[in-house]
Amino acid sequence: MRFVIALGFAFSAVIAIAICGCGKSTPTTGPKTIPVRGKVVFTRGGTIKSLADKQARIELESVDQPGVRAVGPIQDDGAFELATVTAEGGSNGAVPGAHRVRIDLEDSAQKLIAPQFLDFGKSGITITLPSDQPLEVKIWR
Repeated sequence: MRFVIALGFAFSAVIAIAICGCGKSTPTTGPKTIPVRGKVVFTRGGTIKSLADKQARIELESVDQPGVRAVGPIQDDGAFELATVTAEGGSNGAVPGAHRVRIDLEDSAQKLIAPQFLDFGKSGITITLPSDQPLEVKIWR
């Protein structure tokens, strides 16, 4: 359990570095990505504020490129920005194409959303990138 939490924090740190950069521009060798920003909203029950201190992240898993995932922390207002990290490298954004979506929460916070949103296969949420519509991921408790 503690290992999983520590691993989650380590992964979050890698993502934060990928999103923020290190102050200099270096080419990446990861997959070609496009910038992705969006917002997670509750449609009934629960609030985004309830996730604020729970290490909440949104994850997208490419349908077209298995194993390629984009992830980003969910901010207090539900906003998120994604980054993709693979063995080949990392970059801001997500790969174009279809994606399954899930919310990743620490164990103690998983009760704050409906359980299906914790699993790519059960969430029922798919998005295609790029999109000409604002990206809004709707969840509930």
